[in-house]
Amino acid sequence: MGVARVVLEKNGCANKRRARGVRNVAARRRQLGRESIHDSDCADECEMKSISRRSLLRLALGGGILAGGAVIYKQTESVGLDKWMRWMLRGQTARLNPPARVALASVASYDDDVLSAIRTLWRDANAPDLANARVVLKPNLVDSIPERPCYTMPQVTEALIQFLRDEIQVKALVVAEGMTFRRDPHAILIETGYREMLERQRVEFVDLNYDDLVKIPLRGGYAKMDSLFMARTVAEADALISIPKLKTHHWTKISGSIKNLFGIVPGAKYGFPKNTLHMHGIDAFLAELLDSLPTPKRFALVDGIVGLQGDGPLFGAPVPSGALIGGQDFLAVDATAARLMGFDPTTIEILAFMAWAGLGQIDVNRIQVRGAALNELKRNYELAPTL
Repeated sequence: MGVARVVLEKNGCANKRRARGVRNVAARRRQLGRESIHDSDCADECEMKSISRRSLLRLALGGGILAGGAVIYKQTESVGLDKWMRWMLRGQTARLNPPARVALASVASYDDDVLSAIRTLWRDANAPDLANARVVLKPNLVDSIPERPCYTMPQVTEALIQFLRDEIQVKALVVAEGMTFRRDPHAILIETGYREMLERQRVEFVDLNYDDLVKIPLRGGYAKMDSLFMARTVAEADALISIPKLKTHHWTKISGSIKNLFGIVPGAKYGFPKNTLHMHGIDAFLAELLDSLPTPKRFALVDGIVGLQGDGPLFGAPVPSGALIGGQDFLAVDATAARLMGFDPTTIEILAFMAWAGLGQIDVNRIQVRGAALNELKRNYELAPTL
């Protein structure tokens, strides 16, 4: 009996141990099952995250392409993708060109030796060789308003005439302008002192508004025009020298060597004040003029001895700036003029567009300024009110 009880007790203990073992195994299996399920869930979650990241990257890339396409479409809709690409590629290629050179000369007043300043500036600017050339001088004679320095002063033009004729020995030169507002130039020539100066220097004046016309092709495509009538005097010259006044303008922010080209368009053909050409966009039309100039050589000389700020181009206030600015790259000259006036040329639409299209340089790192220090001549001009 005692032996039997011991055996039973031993068997009971063994059974209990087996039962506990079975329960432990079952629990371990359940734990492993849960871990397996958890691992499976993690794998699924990681895979979903990986898919999600790939999808997001694809969506971002697709969105960027669509956004870029939308920008290009908006920019090219009015001109066509082919022209836009041509302008853009030329602009990128222009970055490989040598830096443009612009010269500054410090001239405190019109009573100073302007001729000597022009002589030095001409050398510093690496000006073109104009020996035996037929040259057109184009000052800005938009109007004559008392106490408003809105036109190129005759002292600057006269000094340039003397320099070109006596030292460069050009073959022939004329002073030419096509006034925008006043159809009869004689009153302006008298009021500005130009008639007396021209008689003294024995130089002819040509009214470009009524000159013989020549039809020239336009190669840029900026203004949706295939051709333009231009004064024969300009079209057949060897060189054109733009002599603008340094001033603000209510449409283009600044009026420089490029804006001065508007005066070579004949008013007798396109009307006064030539507003029919404005419907093409002032920026686009001036880009067309600059790109299609038929004169093989060109130079810009900006009269900034006394500039005009505020209500330009006619009614602003004088700013003594004491500067002459010169160079072959009209865009670089105007960009330097803008900096001298205290403006960032990249914020001036007409300059930024032309630089983007490869018509010249406005990047400060792509312009070599020679002569006087720009910072010493810099002023802070007031902008003209916009219309």
